[in-house]
Amino acid sequence: METRNFRNTRKTDLFREESVSKVNTGINTLIFVLAWIGLVFNGFMAVLWFQTIFAQLGQGSFNIMPVILFLIFGGLTYFCFFVKNNQKLEYDYTFTNGTLDIAKIYNNSRRKKLLTTDVREFEILAPASDEGFQRMLQHPGIKKLNYFLNRGGGLYYAVFTNNGEKTILIFEPSDEMVRLCKLVNPRNTKTE
Repeated sequence: METRNFRNTRKTDLFREESVSKVNTGINTLIFVLAWIGLVFNGFMAVLWFQTIFAQLGQGSFNIMPVILFLIFGGLTYFCFFVKNNQKLEYDYTFTNGTLDIAKIYNNSRRKKLLTTDVREFEILAPASDEGFQRMLQHPGIKKLNYFLNRGGGLYYAVFTNNGEKTILIFEPSDEMVRLCKLVNPRNTKTE
């Protein structure tokens, strides 16, 4: 009689991608609208003062006041643009076979990669309500990565070494992503 050893030769990938958005409050919408209004108004004023500078130069005269006002309104335009873009933030958490990638999305258009780390290297992954969280925050020389948007329940922290530096990551993964982390690092992952 022939015996066969059947093994699962097909390796399944562990994959999960999540986007975490800021809970939209009325104040966020108000700031977004005011930033748009400020952007348009200050941009218009900057263009007017820029034209005034060239009109004076064309007449052979020069006054410093239009230059100062152009710089002020130009700076305010940039500030309003920055505030507007930071009202629509998201974090993308991507888990692929034990690798966690985190990216920040600005205004649904611009993506900035923040971190790539191996979950197997986590010394601990636990809810922020865990007693060790405050102790780790007070640890001297630890680098803090705050990659979350909503305060309250659902926050987790992970401690690991990143580029030779002890690091604490605070983020808000779903229960499913925590479950996947527990699959690849069961000893160091705590759940609520």
